Amino acid sequence: MHPNPSRLLALVAGSALFVIPSLRPAQAADTCGPGDLYEDVQPAFTAAGFDQLQQVTLTPQKTLRSVNPFWTPTSVDSIVFPSDQNVTISFVYESAGASHALGYLYVSDLQARGYVNAQGDLVDGNGNGIADLHEDLYNLAPPSGAQARPYIGVSPRCSQTFTSRGFTYRQPDLALNSTCASAFLTNRDMTDARPGRTSSAYNIIVDVVGSTQLGAAGTSYSDNGLFTRIPNLLEPAHASNNNMGIGHLAFLLADDDSDRETYQGLGAVADATEVNDGVPDYDVSAYDGHGRPRAFNPDPGITTYDRTVDLGVIPGGQEVVFFLVSAFEPIHNTDAGMVHPCLRRDADLKCTLHLRTPINVFFSKAKWNLDQDFMGQNPVVSRNMGCDYDEACNRTNPNSSPRACTLAGTSQKLCGWLDSGTRTRMGTLPYGNTTLPMAATTVAAPGNLVMPHAVLGNVGPASDRWLLAFEDLPGGGDRDFNDVVFMLRNQAPTAGRVRSTVLSPAAPSCAIQQVYIHKDDAQDPTCAPPVAIHYAVATDCRLCLAGTCIPNPTPTWHPVTFDWNRDAVLDVSGTPGHQLCWKADLTAGNGPCQATINNVDIGYESGPVNP
Repeated sequence: MHPNPSRLLALVAGSALFVIPSLRPAQAADTCGPGDLYEDVQPAFTAAGFDQLQQVTLTPQKTLRSVNPFWTPTSVDSIVFPSDQNVTISFVYESAGASHALGYLYVSDLQARGYVNAQGDLVDGNGNGIADLHEDLYNLAPPSGAQARPYIGVSPRCSQTFTSRGFTYRQPDLALNSTCASAFLTNRDMTDARPGRTSSAYNIIVDVVGSTQLGAAGTSYSDNGLFTRIPNLLEPAHASNNNMGIGHLAFLLADDDSDRETYQGLGAVADATEVNDGVPDYDVSAYDGHGRPRAFNPDPGITTYDRTVDLGVIPGGQEVVFFLVSAFEPIHNTDAGMVHPCLRRDADLKCTLHLRTPINVFFSKAKWNLDQDFMGQNPVVSRNMGCDYDEACNRTNPNSSPRACTLAGTSQKLCGWLDSGTRTRMGTLPYGNTTLPMAATTVAAPGNLVMPHAVLGNVGPASDRWLLAFEDLPGGGDRDFNDVVFMLRNQAPTAGRVRSTVLSPAAPSCAIQQVYIHKDDAQDPTCAPPVAIHYAVATDCRLCLAGTCIPNPTPTWHPVTFDWNRDAVLDVSGTPGHQLCWKADLTAGNGPCQATINNVDIGYESGPVNP
């Protein structure tokens, strides 16, 4: 039976493993002959010479190098996985008066919407002084006129507008009470939240939009989306937000405490347990890894299963930005460490329009945040990861504090980061028996006088685990950066694979009978078992019909066992074919191990197909 070409194309296109550079017509058949078994038919490595390069890159030296399966982050401001990674995130700890939800965005999705330019900076496309991303988070754009933007959601809950500095804006649903009472105040005398200007002598006149009349949550401070207290834009696309959401929600509630309350009832979902056990207080598994309700819950009820969410495969090369939605009383008081978010700043970075809302959003990319850093220190904070958190530690002069711990290999001391109970929990199996090193985790200032809110701590130099922690109050609060903590893990590094194109001419009347192969490969000195490179050859590497050929997704592979000289001769006459190719599978180990294939020599002998 002849194969159907459209069926073949669909079969290959549906496989994530194969990349087809082009479709080539079959070559004319050659005359069979014994050939030279030891004549190398593998040319120098080029990208066009391979049908598949998975977790493997072609180096400038024309060698094949496996991609480091583990991600070694350098900054929380630029989270980019080097290759496709299956990532999970686990809840570790929460201790705060606020209620939180955690999610993430792809920068490419924000760029596609026009929120972010090629440099990663926020765009003000309608020229009204507020970045479009911030405008759409809170639906501030006016309903009509030159600055109008589409409402993110099905329909506005409130219809109030206001005018500030010559521009008209919508009063944000997420900042208005249940009656949608107008909450705009102009020319208010307030503390200037820029560094060095926080005394009353430096007060400024500023406009403010938003209500402070908290009480029973009801329909207040809601934009009527999939989750009432998460901005529609940060939700996954859903009919409830008019399919305009571009977020992925990992945890809808990061509460883990001894009550059944969220702050003023403003949590995204209800707190359902009073147990303080390192598991979020709601049924996490009732939602998928994007935050959408599941049709089938694989683990009903609140169990330890709910500690971890599988985010699926994060594509390599894609920048990811995490965000925390924090619900808490809006306060503008630098003595309390809090300031209102700033929607618009002038050329001197002075705020001209404050937002007053209990629903705040903090990004891991600090320069996107709305609140100002009124202290202006750089670094904002440094903590010793392996040292117990102690409120009595003098963070401004830790070297003189008996509550601080010395960094490994130095004489420098820093205050601790996480409390002893959390560090003990991290030493258990669900967290990979993690011991935090006596190393600094540091939060750098972004350079535009906005407040950073996230820190990313790698637990070791060869680790697949990182701690993502947040400071949850606008203005920085107590700046301990441990209000809510999560662990990211690369659970299953994708194995590397390389597969050559066909190395023999089309000769349907011939059959390859023997194959010789020699390898030249190497592994980094740091590699440890079970790292390995497994080779195989096949002689039925294409499917052809009517002059069109495509790679065979399931050829008959012959595993190769090399001798002491890295040579092998294989009898392949039992599976006749005339299309020779080879592959190598690079199995990852338990650390950031990489291997290199420097060269492969391969030859063959063929003869006529037996009648």
